[in-house]
Amino acid sequence: MAQHRQPATPAPSSEACRDYYRRLTAGVAVVTASGSAGWSASTVSTVTSVSLAPPVILCCLARGSDTLAAIRDAGRFAVHLLADHQRDVADRCSRRPGGSARLTDLRSAVRVIDGAPVIPGTLAVSWCDLHSTAEVGDHVVVYGQLVSVDVGHGRPLLWHDRSFRALDADLDALAAKS
Repeated sequence: MAQHRQPATPAPSSEACRDYYRRLTAGVAVVTASGSAGWSASTVSTVTSVSLAPPVILCCLARGSDTLAAIRDAGRFAVHLLADHQRDVADRCSRRPGGSARLTDLRSAVRVIDGAPVIPGTLAVSWCDLHSTAEVGDHVVVYGQLVSVDVGHGRPLLWHDRSFRALDADLDALAAKS
């Protein structure tokens, strides 16, 4: 079992916070939108269900993100839950340059469906109308109301301790038995 230190006082340093955040494990998603400047895509590790009635999810994007600008412009976006074989897509959509350059090599496979660029082969995709936003620190929380979903099969791509991970196949077998 891990040893824990006493809480830092008065506030933890940025490095302590980064170290803590690295321990979080999250599914990896790519958010896409088609704004007036063209297609945009960003990798995010924060997608959370907020409400079932109405169906609302949230994701967090950097304040200066091209994808955030495209979402605000279009009022519609797609959230792709990546499958464990899509590390390259996650990596591509997390690097500079932003905007449509992130989808350049995928352009022949990406199609605009219901107003948002859609990456094929993902674990699931939802189309969302922009519900609202909230500025928090250096990010913006984007709330989207689901208007359509397409759920596939497979295992999710995960992010933990600054690297991509996959679920252990043994865990899948245990889950199927319960």
